[in-house]
Amino acid sequence: MQLTPDWRLIGKLDHSVSDSSLGEFYAGGYTEAVVGYAYRPVRNDRLNALVKYTYFYNVPTTGQVGLQNTAAEFLQKSHIAALDVNYDLTANWSLEASTRIAMGQESLDRVNPSFSTTPRSSRCCAWTGGSQGMDGLAEVRTLNLPDINQRRRGALAAIYRHISKNLKAGVGYNFTTSPTT
Repeated sequence: MQLTPDWRLIGKLDHSVSDSSLGEFYAGGYTEAVVGYAYRPVRNDRLNALVKYTYFYNVPTTGQVGLQNTAAEFLQKSHIAALDVNYDLTANWSLEASTRIAMGQESLDRVNPSFSTTPRSSRCCAWTGGSQGMDGLAEVRTLNLPDINQRRRGALAAIYRHISKNLKAGVGYNFTTSPTT
């Protein structure tokens, strides 16, 4: 919803319920609710910002499987606050920064859920740009997991060549470190 020419309110709600004829134990559900506020100036759009909150709740059905073809057994709730800022340094180069703080909760028991809390935060700063059919990207990241006393840091660099209007190919390298305490 556009509140003024420069300010917008965003929202989204995804909700589904899966009932089972075998009973509530076999049922599932999913909710993702997002509300945010964006600054996107019309006259001088060098600076754009978005602050948003996401609520996520997932109860997988007992028949749902993951990547290794194993059952998805845990219930998950998350509250995520995010801030994204983008500033155009020039017509071809932008600086982007984002931070996320999440409070996740998980339970392994479907019948009597007992949720354990897992706080985490991440920060990212990226430089992007391009000209004459080429794009470049450099990014640094930090993931902080205080409940298990771990922090991961990483960097990413990539370069892309535009093949057509809707297709580009590139190479990149990820410099992520092993977890540190």
